[in-house]
Amino acid sequence: MPNKIKKIDLKNHTAIPNGMSGTIDTSESEDEMKKIQGILKTQLEINDTSPSSDKNDSEEEHQQETSKSKRKKNTLGSLPPPNHSGLEPIDYFYTMFGKESFDILKEQSNLYSVQVNPNRPVNISESEIRQFVGILLMTGIYGFPQQRSYWTNSTRVESIASTMSRDRFLEIKKNLHVVDNTNQLSQNDPNYDRAFKVRPLLNIIKNNFRKIQKEEQLCVDEQIIPFKGKSVMKQHMPKKPNRWGYKMCILADSISGICYDFIFYTGKANEPQYGFCTDIVLKLCETIPKMMNYKLYFDNYLLLFHLKLTNLNMKDIKSLKEGGRGSIDYRITQVDGVELCATR
Repeated sequence: MPNKIKKIDLKNHTAIPNGMSGTIDTSESEDEMKKIQGILKTQLEINDTSPSSDKNDSEEEHQQETSKSKRKKNTLGSLPPPNHSGLEPIDYFYTMFGKESFDILKEQSNLYSVQVNPNRPVNISESEIRQFVGILLMTGIYGFPQQRSYWTNSTRVESIASTMSRDRFLEIKKNLHVVDNTNQLSQNDPNYDRAFKVRPLLNIIKNNFRKIQKEEQLCVDEQIIPFKGKSVMKQHMPKKPNRWGYKMCILADSISGICYDFIFYTGKANEPQYGFCTDIVLKLCETIPKMMNYKLYFDNYLLLFHLKLTNLNMKDIKSLKEGGRGSIDYRITQVDGVELCATR
């Protein structure tokens, strides 16, 4: 059988006569790159035609059987390979935050300043709103107790102070808005949204997260965005690393932690369809492709929704303790054609 040839990045490596590879500058000329490709092509042709002395016939048969079993196992559907493109940090930020977010911030902030005082419009430009957001990110890195400290002589941060004056930064911050306040519904309205002030930005970020190609292992869990100020939406979760803040229900990759979808918790719905936990899990699962071998994990608290839907009788904690250390109980069922496994 032919040897397995490791793929080589032609842009970053060149062939050396002793068979090793060395790193070269990616700005090689086209003629040099053609020579490299020719050398590699010759090597590949030689390896493809040379006999293999490392494996016997039994090993070859074993590999063929293994490949056949893998093909049978994936008849349900195969996951697409992850797309890892080499983007710059600013590209990743725009991919998540969205360039349209800056337009919303600029337009609504200018509108608010006119509504407050028509004689003194703030007139925020497109470049200024981008600089303002950049400064906010920088202040989160340094973490000074007061934002004015970044412009003070004793604690001046040049990358911030030279970008925008202190007074201009505070003026934009004072008028910063995402929506038109005149469109806000009263609290007695059934469609009232506690997160109305930031809902457009949340929707943009949510839609961008949903565009990320999902990995095979997924999980649903809760997360806290740290916040210690006053807000009716602030939650207290003593078992989380950050106990106080805004609660987010997240659909994420169980290995890398990349977020694919989220629900910003503003309070329990008045009339849940199946129950609070049930609605959250089912809502976050809507964007998971069907029949593609995805695996979804969630903890015991969120597992209650599955037990209610299928009326499974699981062993209680006392019975499991009697079975000794490592005892488990599990049930397998199907809901809407999806196989689920409940363990305790």
